[in-house]
Amino acid sequence: MDAIRQSVCIYQAILADVDKHYTMRGGGGIGRIVQNSTSSYSVHLLQEGREDVRTYDVRLAPDGKVTITAVTESTVRH
Repeated sequence: MDAIRQSVCIYQAILADVDKHYTMRGGGGIGRIVQNSTSSYSVHLLQEGREDVRTYDVRLAPDGKVTITAVTESTVRH
């Protein structure tokens, strides 16, 4: 599996988790997704005066199956 396909699989799993578990539906939506390392990604969700950040630790199997191993939430104020 090439790097682009791996990213697509990981992003799909993360976006599905955000859709299911992130309850603050107002604001500006998803501002960006950042790859922090090979197995860590941060999703920045825009709210008025702040960004809610969900950081995901993931594991990718050779067949493309993604397992989210941890989620950490934080807030960046502007």
